[in-house]
Amino acid sequence: MLSDSEIQSLIDEIKPIPSQTLKNIHPKNKENRSYKEYDLEVKSASGKAFRIRIRENILNVLDFSVILIYVDEKRKYHILRRYNGKHIHRNQIEKNKFRDFHIHMATGRYQEAGFRIEGYAEVTDSYNNWKDALTKMLKDCNFKGDMSLNGFN
Repeated sequence: MLSDSEIQSLIDEIKPIPSQTLKNIHPKNKENRSYKEYDLEVKSASGKAFRIRIRENILNVLDFSVILIYVDEKRKYHILRRYNGKHIHRNQIEKNKFRDFHIHMATGRYQEAGFRIEGYAEVTDSYNNWKDALTKMLKDCNFKGDMSLNGFN
């Protein structure tokens, strides 16, 4: 389990990313899957391992996820943030439900209650496609470099 302070510390880690890397992000079809996917490994300034995963539904452009994953020293994945497209989400603890673009956030209390680390989510109007969701995630999660996504396809 990760505590809330550990989660925030991981979010705050400086994560350098070359601008050319961003311009070359192109999700590709997965074999026999209904979505395209792209993974990018990133090391923080202190050497911690992170992964950016982008998923986009082939049939529904509003169904996507931009995910920030922390990979610990045992190679265990911890989803810290998930910037999702428009679909129904229900917060298990709060018992509220919505159908909108939303951001999942890792929390200690969801882990303690036996739910997924990133089970809690909040509605957002800050993006409506995976490229803008990626831009928001890069800003929110302390990625450094030229965040311009010009030339993005």
